Amino acid sequence: MGLFQPMETKAFDLLTRLAAKYEHTSAPGAAFSNRSTAERLIVVAITEEDIQDQKQWPLSDQVFAQLLSKLQQHSPRVIGLDIYRDVPHAPGTEALAEALQKENVITITNLDSLGEVEVPSPLQVPDSRVGFNDFVVDPDGVIRRNFMFAALGDRELYSFSLRLVDQFLKSPAHQLTAEADALRIGTLRLSSITPDMGGYQKIDADGYQTLGRYILPENVARQVSLSQVLDGDFDPTWITGNIVVIGTTAPSQKDLYYTPFSAEGSNDLLMSGVVLHAQMTQQLLSAVLEGRALLRGFPQWGEFAWVWCWGMVGGLIAWRFTHPGTLAIATGAGLLGLTTIALGLFSVSVWAPVVLPMATFSTTVATIIVYREFRKSFYDSLTGLPNRALLTQELQRMLRKPNQSPISVILLDIDRFKVFNENFGLRVGDQLLQMMARRLRQNVPAKAKIARIAGDEFVVLLGWLSRREEALSLAEKLNQKMAEPIEIRGQKLFPTISTGIAFSPSSTDAHHALNAGDLLRDAQTAMSRAKSQGRGHCEIFVQDMRAHLSTRLGLEADLREALQKQELLLYYQPIVCLKTMKLAGFEALIRWQHPERGMISPAQFIPIAEDTGLIIPIGQWVLEVACLQTKKWQQQFPVASPFISVNLSGRQFAQKDLVEQIGQTLTEIGFDPAKLKLELTESVVMDDVEASIDVLLRLKALRLQLGIDDFGTGYSSLSYLHRFPIDTLKVDRSFVMEMESPNGTAELVKTIVSLGHNLGMTVVAEGIETESQSRQLQALQCEYGQGYLFARPLPPEAAESLLHNASVWNHNAA
Repeated sequence: MGLFQPMETKAFDLLTRLAAKYEHTSAPGAAFSNRSTAERLIVVAITEEDIQDQKQWPLSDQVFAQLLSKLQQHSPRVIGLDIYRDVPHAPGTEALAEALQKENVITITNLDSLGEVEVPSPLQVPDSRVGFNDFVVDPDGVIRRNFMFAALGDRELYSFSLRLVDQFLKSPAHQLTAEADALRIGTLRLSSITPDMGGYQKIDADGYQTLGRYILPENVARQVSLSQVLDGDFDPTWITGNIVVIGTTAPSQKDLYYTPFSAEGSNDLLMSGVVLHAQMTQQLLSAVLEGRALLRGFPQWGEFAWVWCWGMVGGLIAWRFTHPGTLAIATGAGLLGLTTIALGLFSVSVWAPVVLPMATFSTTVATIIVYREFRKSFYDSLTGLPNRALLTQELQRMLRKPNQSPISVILLDIDRFKVFNENFGLRVGDQLLQMMARRLRQNVPAKAKIARIAGDEFVVLLGWLSRREEALSLAEKLNQKMAEPIEIRGQKLFPTISTGIAFSPSSTDAHHALNAGDLLRDAQTAMSRAKSQGRGHCEIFVQDMRAHLSTRLGLEADLREALQKQELLLYYQPIVCLKTMKLAGFEALIRWQHPERGMISPAQFIPIAEDTGLIIPIGQWVLEVACLQTKKWQQQFPVASPFISVNLSGRQFAQKDLVEQIGQTLTEIGFDPAKLKLELTESVVMDDVEASIDVLLRLKALRLQLGIDDFGTGYSSLSYLHRFPIDTLKVDRSFVMEMESPNGTAELVKTIVSLGHNLGMTVVAEGIETESQSRQLQALQCEYGQGYLFARPLPPEAAESLLHNASVWNHNAA
């Protein structure tokens, strides 16, 4: 549409000035040092002083007759009169008419806008020695093109400069002919430009036009004034055998034009018509005699390729560099490179568009940056899936859509993902996420929306399933597919997925009133419930879960205050030596005395403490209080001198400074480490076997005791058990309580006790409630037992009374 044409033509002017200055400075003073086309031209300028000396304008025919006579004395090859002489200006009219009959004299005519003759040539001058002096002016008023040929019916009209060159070269070898789309001077073919060549997009290219390859105005041709010629004040060798062009340079005649050199806006750089004709004559002569090509452009397909290539370069730069400073430097270098290459092409006579490729380059850079920011804002960089923000927008749009089917949200979370990261490194964790995303894409329906909304959480959004059973079936399929073993970097991983499903209400009003965040929160609640039931479970959200979550959040807030207000209590359950039936020690068990809700079970608040990280300060508090209390009892009852068992959670065990904290606590309290037993569950030590062994060995270096709690309920491999520096195995209560049942666990308990003994460990049985259970364990030579048969967990005062009474339990005890 021509939108870039004004800027492209300004770029043409800049390239013209740069190329001309480069050529001038690369060979300073060379313009007239050798026999060149510039030497073949001389301009006889009618200056303002000449007009004042003659005291008239137009000058009389006699003045021009004298001028031509003076010039003809020195045998010029061609004389071009760039002055209209269609009207006589006596005196001297006959003398001028005679002078114009010379074969080497070229005169001018002028065409109007319709191509008709507007100012005719002098009478009796044949068409072969008449050239039109019309210039083609671009929309901005600058002359950049050379208009060389026009046809008026059967008449063929050539430009003034082309007539000068034809007369100068007059020979069979340089015959001037017009072809269908070009002019030919001998073997030189001058192709006409097209309306969209170079930086043009929309011009009138009628007739035969070529681009002007300008040189610096001072290097075009030698100049002498009219008065100098009439007075003989010039070097005759400048005239002999050369082209002489006569015309006015006086500003008062307003024969001045804007060219690429005057496009800087200064009227001092305007070029007179006669010098402009000399420029065009010089261009044609250099093309014929020196083989210097006239300016040309790429074909249309070449321009498209040129612009496309720079768009690609801009895209590659924007894609490759992300740091703002580096991107700015690379972009600047790219634009500078484009300009340099365009200038290089211009110097070898090819005008390639500059502004359009610059705009394409810059637009591509900006588009890639915007696209990258869009991707960063709405897509996950690791998996390429939409992120939470985009999913929320899509979900909200679906909820507001009229007549929308019930929407299903399936939230999937990778169980123990942190363990994978810690054991195998972040790179393996990232690859696991990418493979999970790939499996999701492969196993969900095509219309489903998938997103990664958090570290290891993915969402599948379904907006067309009419039955909940279909969503549940898909969730179970995804659980199965995503739990298949994965091998990454030589490591075989066995991921499991916990899944929560939430549905939008079927009621239209409730459906539209529901917020996207609420639906995602419901799915999150269901997923949390699934996780609490173990790995690989799937739960559907129901309203009771929200109430449960509200209660849980309230407990979490209260638990934080309880830690500060010292509402937590320690109870102590006796551990009895089954051989002597005497009190051997206690297990410290935490309780919470809530000011409003009363005594809260550990089963309610310990999971909350684990999830929130409060278990760390709580565990430290338990250790300090239990050791202080036990030290007090040891001082009061040196004979009994009970030991104390304290449970360690998984979060505590993962602390980097755990060993240092425990060592410092024991030192500050002055507690005998041999009287402290730390109990851990199987799952804690099996998450990372090698790391667990390292921590256990460091704990053993403190001289304390270590025990495995709830043995038999985990998933440990017996091949690792002998490597752990464990002192005690604790048989889980579920096994002890079923010992007396038909097909019960008596043999299993016997196996665990034997295993512990074979590994040099003592065995503690928990959950003893009957004398029969106690006797069976004694028969198996199980060292210790605890349970309701002996005592429930007791407050410190009640536990202390047992030490006062030096309690001995027998099988007749209640």
